[in-house]
Amino acid sequence: MGSLAGKSPANTYKSLLKVADETNGVSTSSSQIEDGEGTSTCVSISDDNLNVQPQNDNTTTTFRVRNTSGTAILAVDTSNNAVKVGSTQTHANTQLLTFAAHNLVPVAGTHYFVPVATNGFTYLQGPAELANGTGTDPDTTFDGGNTTDDLVNCLFYAPFNMTIDGATFLVSTDTDTDTTINVHLYKFTMTNAGGTSDGNLSNGTLLANGQATSVDRNVIKTVDTSIDSSSVSSGEVIACFVENETNTNDIKLQVQVKYHIA
Repeated sequence: MGSLAGKSPANTYKSLLKVADETNGVSTSSSQIEDGEGTSTCVSISDDNLNVQPQNDNTTTTFRVRNTSGTAILAVDTSNNAVKVGSTQTHANTQLLTFAAHNLVPVAGTHYFVPVATNGFTYLQGPAELANGTGTDPDTTFDGGNTTDDLVNCLFYAPFNMTIDGATFLVSTDTDTDTTINVHLYKFTMTNAGGTSDGNLSNGTLLANGQATSVDRNVIKTVDTSIDSSSVSSGEVIACFVENETNTNDIKLQVQVKYHIA
């Protein structure tokens, strides 16, 4: 790095930084930091505030902090309105949503709602197995009629816009017979109009899906799902479905969904 020692200000003023307010200097009002010829930087300061705002272009590295080895540990991405942290540069507002079922009793080829986990694990009990289609994917609508009450614990209501970053499921069954297990993650519009159709689901959109093969009680299969659509809007609900494609072996399942607030 060069030195200004012995150099005239007339020859070095372009490399000097100053605040734009040349009358008051740093004061209670924010003032842009400029170079000696008046070119604005992305930084402005006052006696109490520091502000970073791009002058021309948003970038993924508008603000970045690195450790001594050069690894980024904090990055502000103004192109995507994101703040990322740690050596993995994970979104700072990353959260986990978990669905879980224990001894879910299936009919082969049928998609069943999986409860949202509470305190890390949820047991599916009694008549709460709710089917939603027998096609390749779950149905995109659901009207539970007089079983709609069993749906309450199977839905996650999005209180803000969300982006799905990934989903992983762990699955086993209760016999030695190998089976194929399919998992789907969906978002829906849920009716909330104050009438008798409240709780009905429509506009189902596939968010993620995955498949585990050769599943039996001697193994726990771990599968990272593929993301089909990542955007979930505030007010939509997220549901998870599991299908035993092969037989009626009871399903033991946990699904972890990684997301961040958009």
